[in-house]
Amino acid sequence: MNMETYPTPNMVEQDFQKILEAVSFMDRIIFGGIIYSKEVNAYEGHRYFYNERAAEVIYFCEKRGMDYHIKEKTITEE
Repeated sequence: MNMETYPTPNMVEQDFQKILEAVSFMDRIIFGGIIYSKEVNAYEGHRYFYNERAAEVIYFCEKRGMDYHIKEKTITEE
């Protein structure tokens, strides 16, 4: 399941845990943020937001024995 480019809440508000549960039947989740977007960069805390979502994907997948890939530059230093 490819979950990129995942929007920040100022673009679309979503229940991330519900989305993860909905795709829990997949073998692998690929997650990435929208890196080059003025709208994303305007969202205060966008780096934190993507770091947290990536951590949720990792935890979710490891707990279920699923494969995952976090796209380059999704996890950043704040």
